[in-house]
Order: sequence, then structure tokens, then C-alpha cells
Amino acid sequence: MSSMSIQIPSDVLKLLNLVLSNAATKDDPKYHKVNLAGKAGQKLQSSAQAMSVLMEAGWATVGTELVIGERGESLRAVSLRISKEYESINSSSGSGSAPVSSTAGLSLKQQARLKQEQEEKEARMAAQKAKKRKSGPSLKQQARQMQEEEEKKELMEKAKEKEVLKAKIESDKYVRENDPNWSASAAGDKSQGQNQTTFRDKFGEDKGG
Repeated sequence: MSSMSIQIPSDVLKLLNLVLSNAATKDDPKYHKVNLAGKAGQKLQSSAQAMSVLMEAGWATVGTELVIGERGESLRAVSLRISKEYESINSSSGSGSAPVSSTAGLSLKQQARLKQEQEEKEARMAAQKAKKRKSGPSLKQQARQMQEEEEKKELMEKAKEKEVLKAKIESDKYVRENDPNWSASAAGDKSQGQNQTTFRDKFGEDKGG
């Protein structure tokens, strides 16, 4: 058997192992044939030794396809033998810890679809992580933001009131300095918000006898 493995290129041996394992373990008919015109079929045909192994396992050429005839003991025995050989080569070369792929026996199209599904899954996971990073602030952060907004609003209102008061003071000052008719009694008591009542306002003018 060791001489066989030497004569089969590593990439062809890997494919051979997948095809045999798939046919031996899966009941779906799509795993029981190989399109000889496809990439997988062409790769298998590139090695006469690989084709010999397939014939030994019960495969036969039907038109443009390689079809497994009877999935009996011969198929299982050859599949097990090639699997061990493949594991042995992988182990000796240190090429990986999992010698048999979960895509065993899948066509290139099916393998491509599985790869695409895996990539899409990884993309969704990455998107979910990014979404979590971009999600809104926590309740604590929201409360702090609301407090800061309230404080900012309060400061703005106080500043506005201060400006209004300043403008009023300046206006009063201008009147005091420029209006000759202005007097403290006429202006009233601004601090109390009420006008002062004079003797004339209360009793009227003395018109005499």
C-alpha cells in the first residue's frame, strides 16, 4: 500500500479519500457519482493508480460519469484503507491534525457552496460584533447625558436672564443720566416692584381758598 500512496499525488489522494468516504457513509445518490468532465473527475483521471483504486472499490465509468455500483464490503474496505493511508501521510508530513475533512465526498460545487456559507456566517458574526460596538450608550451613560443636557440648559437660561437684567440696568442708567424729568419718586421703588405714592398722589394738589 505504501507504494500506491507514493504513486498518487497528495492532492489526488486527498480527493480520492473524500470521494470514497462520502460514498461509503452517505445515502444521498448525489454522493455516489463523479462527473468525469468536471475538475474533480479530471483530477482523479490524472492518476491511473487512483482510478485503479476506485475500480477496486466498485466504481465504474458510465458515459461521462464515474458511478459506484454496489456499496458493499469492497467499498468500505477500500475507503478505510485509503483513509488510513491519507492519515498516515498527513501525520508524517505534519500537514494537519484532522486528516478527514467534513466535506468528504462533496463535489467542487458543493464545497464552494459550503465555503460561501461559512464566509457568510463569519460575515454575519462580524456584523453582529460591530453592531454591538456601535449600539447606543448604556442606561448609566444615557442618564449622565440627560443630566449634562439639563445642566447646560439651566446655565443657558441663567445667562439669558443675566443679559436681560444687564440690559435693563443699562437702560435705567441711561434714563437717569439723560432724562431731566427723571426722579427717584417718579421712577418708583424698583427693588420692590411697586411705585412710591407721594403726598400729592394721595391727597391731591392744594388749590387754596
